[in-house]
Amino acid sequence: MAERGYDTVLRADQARIHSDSLEMPHPILTAETLSVVYNSSRGPQKAVDNLSLAIGDGEFVSILGPSGCGKSTFLNVAAGLLQPSGGRAALSGQTISGPRPDIGVVFQRPTLLPWATVEQNVLIPIRALRRPIQQYRSRAHELLEMVGLKDHAGHYPEELSGGMQQRVGIVRALIHDPSLLLMDEPFAALDAMTRERMSLELQDIWNASQKTVLFITHSIPEAVFLSDRVLIMSPSPGRIREEIVIDLPRPRDAELMGSSKYAEICGRIRKIFSQFPEKAQ
Repeated sequence: MAERGYDTVLRADQARIHSDSLEMPHPILTAETLSVVYNSSRGPQKAVDNLSLAIGDGEFVSILGPSGCGKSTFLNVAAGLLQPSGGRAALSGQTISGPRPDIGVVFQRPTLLPWATVEQNVLIPIRALRRPIQQYRSRAHELLEMVGLKDHAGHYPEELSGGMQQRVGIVRALIHDPSLLLMDEPFAALDAMTRERMSLELQDIWNASQKTVLFITHSIPEAVFLSDRVLIMSPSPGRIREEIVIDLPRPRDAELMGSSKYAEICGRIRKIFSQFPEKAQ
């Protein structure tokens, strides 16, 4: 890749910021000229238009964009929960045409079954996939230990804090060892302090699991802290307008959030958003 530092190069459809410090790994999730059109009482409404991207194996990539720009719509396509109107999304070259076991999804709320224990909630995908439960109990406990919930396997959701419940949701998405983890604003419902702590914990989980992660968020600081790259979507109909390489050292800690380089990257992203029409923000 050619070295261009953090200078933004705008193009009609997309601008990219390159750095030779981060080479693109082998692509695992790709989208090619993807479009999604919804039918409404006002006629066809295009939510996503001509969206193309590639996410490398083991990368942590976040998508930022104005409300209603199609971030979650694209994630639903990548999860196999929504069929595109045009183009395609593919995992390891295979078109995503429906839910599949090599994709894990974490939604904004963990949606745990209140009558089931933490362990039972974690094992739900194993039951759905009709795999032998007993073979996955030890993995469930290993993952719960990884997120600091080893001693809560027999607890019920009502006995857990919001952050703890979300960690259970993450473990549930990892239990069947998917290649790709999709996360749709998983910390949006948490208070600011818990959200910051969960960002630190998610980084630890990602470092330990080495999963490919696509992370949807409205938080610029959160995206910069967690990601290898940040993709910025345009106002609806959404497409990728900017790609920013986050060239910050890993592992990252809370002190990094006070650094000038971190603040500079966040500021550059805010400047990009300030250029969008006011009604789209």
